[in-house]
Amino acid sequence: MELAAKIFIIIGMICGFWMILPLVFGFIALGKIKRGEVTVVWAVLTLLFCSLLGGIFMFFLPKKA
Repeated sequence: MELAAKIFIIIGMICGFWMILPLVFGFIALGKIKRGEVTVVWAVLTLLFCSLLGGIFMFFLPKKA
């Protein structure tokens, strides 16, 4: 799931490069996934502003307490 989330976030960043929000939230979300600090808040922000599928896959990643 982690790889699928990363791929769809990157695709969302590439498709929405002309807007600032997908780039900002995409880079932050990728960093959170890499460090294992995924929270529901970042999954929702990614879902809304970056990538629909990437945000959905982030919901299934293990959450940090």
